[in-house]
Amino acid sequence: MSALLLAAMAGMATLTGAASPALAAAPQAALTVEPQDYLIGAWELYRSRFVSPEGRVVDDDNGSISHSEGQGYGMLLAVAAGDRANFDKLWSWTQQELFIREDGLAAWRWDPAASPHITDRNNASDGDMLVAWALLRAAERWNVPEFRKRARTISDALAAHSVSDVRGRKMLMPAAEGFAKGEQPDGPVVNASYWIFPAIAELATISPALAKAKLGESGTWLLRKARFGPAKLPSDWVSLGASDPAPARSFPASFGYNAVRVPLYLAWSQDADPALLKSYADSWSAQAPGALGTVDLPTGATLEPMTAPGYGAIADLVACASGERPARAETRNFVPTTYYPSTLHLLSLLAFAERYPRCL
Repeated sequence: MSALLLAAMAGMATLTGAASPALAAAPQAALTVEPQDYLIGAWELYRSRFVSPEGRVVDDDNGSISHSEGQGYGMLLAVAAGDRANFDKLWSWTQQELFIREDGLAAWRWDPAASPHITDRNNASDGDMLVAWALLRAAERWNVPEFRKRARTISDALAAHSVSDVRGRKMLMPAAEGFAKGEQPDGPVVNASYWIFPAIAELATISPALAKAKLGESGTWLLRKARFGPAKLPSDWVSLGASDPAPARSFPASFGYNAVRVPLYLAWSQDADPALLKSYADSWSAQAPGALGTVDLPTGATLEPMTAPGYGAIADLVACASGERPARAETRNFVPTTYYPSTLHLLSLLAFAERYPRCL
């Protein structure tokens, strides 16, 4: 019997258990057996490649550093796979090494080659959101009230320190410092891929402060407005300095490795807007199935192909959400490449399992 099948069998009972009332409506409760098999086996491969024995997620695309985003992703995937032992290691490392700020948010960057290891104490709002989301799901799966309490604390801190009012809308800032009006030449500057729509919806159920910010509404508004150039896609970094969003001047005007997560989070959302997903489906329909690339927004030209299967998995997810096309074999059969596309691949499998199991 293969190691992957053994792993799938070991986690099956946990993943098919009933959800608690707090998350009864969450998509996690809708997992079916076959997608679970994909997810659990893929997690075992991912964990063995990218998670250290002490619980550090290693970003081999970026000098083997670790960051709050990667820890949050790892924790989220461990919960989905029912892997409590490795979730605890991931969370313990994250608490000890990253939660060193006084405001309840995590320092975003940890470098094994530096002393001290924290090389930037600023937070990354998507990393904080991912950690809180993973803790909330862990609290529900394993009945650990302390996880839920900490998820709310982080969510409340996000609302207090990383949400700003911009012309009457509450916008999620990329960090507590560095992106506001006066801190960027055309600030405020935001990153559309930091709006993790399914996380926002679930965390709003435990954090009145985050719920009051209505980030789901502001993120949808942003994506309707930030459709630039012939491709009608968002830039990685968006300026809100004028009445209409525009590509931020201090960053390339491109749909790149940040923004590629936007359609993943949209398709994963319970309230995905088909019109917003259509831009991505249309942009990729003329390419080979599963093919993506970074895009120069002023011209619409492809700058760099995204050839790893993890990027193609997002294209498959959008195709399924838009037109029920089944996922290709390259998406269903996870093979690790490097940290970032491998992570996106597993997140796409999780989104398939929770929202579109029929396409697997």
